[in-house]
Amino acid sequence: TGASTMRRVPEVLDCWFESGSMPFAQVHYPFENGEWFDEHFPADFIVEYINQTRGWFYTLHVLAAALFDRPAFENVICHGILLAEDGTKLSKKLRNYTEPSVIFDHQGSDALRWYLMSSTILRGGDLRISDAGIDDVVRQVLLPVWNAYGFFTLYANVDGHRATMRTDSTRLLDRYLLAKVRTLVEAVGERMDAYDLPGATHEIQGFIDALNNWYIRRSRDRFWAKSAAADDADKRDAYDTLYTVLVTFSRVAAPFLPMVMEEIHTALTGGASVHLADWPEPDDLPSDPTLVAHMDRLRDVASTTLRLREEHGLRVRLPLSSLTVAGTDCEALAD
Repeated sequence: TGASTMRRVPEVLDCWFESGSMPFAQVHYPFENGEWFDEHFPADFIVEYINQTRGWFYTLHVLAAALFDRPAFENVICHGILLAEDGTKLSKKLRNYTEPSVIFDHQGSDALRWYLMSSTILRGGDLRISDAGIDDVVRQVLLPVWNAYGFFTLYANVDGHRATMRTDSTRLLDRYLLAKVRTLVEAVGERMDAYDLPGATHEIQGFIDALNNWYIRRSRDRFWAKSAAADDADKRDAYDTLYTVLVTFSRVAAPFLPMVMEEIHTALTGGASVHLADWPEPDDLPSDPTLVAHMDRLRDVASTTLRLREEHGLRVRLPLSSLTVAGTDCEALAD
């Protein structure tokens, strides 16, 4: 009313110091819960947007250093700012973004999740969100994964084959894919241990390309072959290898594509949720880094050749009289 005088209580500090006291204040430490606090402090990691470097992150460390002579957390994921497609701030008033519920209905929650987790926003950069970018995730990630799963189930059901987890095929492409999925398990595990989520998605997307555009495309005749004594062993190896890889892949990709991987893993195994499954053990899969390196290089040659064909207007099915590959250790490609 203006008729009275208000005075600030002298003990009140900046509100950020209140937030900075969260690690111990939340459990009423040091007055109680001392054992719990000793086991949980400092935190393994913290995540917030980049401006918290001068807000919450700062005061957490200031108080932790002053009171405990330790940092408040050991790892941090500091993301950037999500902007509208034109670079302006997202605004409820302007409605300059697509409602998340609309994205969920049309592209799916996994598409939005992957779009954000694979972007520079999780490395502190800003991101202009666009529906076209989310559509690209559907086209480049979700559909290829679903197509690989659909390819397997279609032909396995036609042949009445009940696949099992096996890693003992001696076929070259099978050996490559099994060794490749082992490198995926190791690489994604290392990236996630380092809190590098965009790096993990990069590893997964590279594997999707190897699975669809190399292994399945070059193994289709094995799945299409009519059942005969000479073909049964080869078909069985192809089915079991692809099954093993799809189950393993679904467990690796589950943190990034939880809905789609749940559907695929449950349908393939008939078991519990993929989110209750253990992380794959690399030692359960064959290791052949030389084969993986040589085959990946051969894939690079094939991709470069396709690009050169396109640049020169040459049809894919048009035979080439010769192809020269220049570089070190090219002899390995002949093997």
